[in-house]
Amino acid sequence: MIVAQGKPIADILEMIEPYDKIILVGCKGCVAVCAAGGEKEVGVLAAEIRLARKRDGREIEIRELTLERQCDPEYVEQIRNYVGAYQAILSIACGVGVQFLAEHYAGCPVFPGLNTA
Repeated sequence: MIVAQGKPIADILEMIEPYDKIILVGCKGCVAVCAAGGEKEVGVLAAEIRLARKRDGREIEIRELTLERQCDPEYVEQIRNYVGAYQAILSIACGVGVQFLAEHYAGCPVFPGLNTA
């Protein structure tokens, strides 16, 4: 069983600090059951990031996506058309999902937005 919890917003902001265009990818799998990485959580985290950046005087473009499962190559492939237009990916999935994204999109930095156990 995978249990997930969102990383502190300060940690996330530090990871994505150099980037102005990111993809925030959620997962409808196990982390959605934990209420940590589903579609709703993607929207909430994107809003938090935008507000923090606006407060600092920096805009950020965030593409919000939620995949059926990030641990399945078939679903990970669905974001291929977006990756080239963005500077980084922030994944709110379990560690397997983050790893799958990193392997499939090696040319784009992938950051974990959750702590999983």
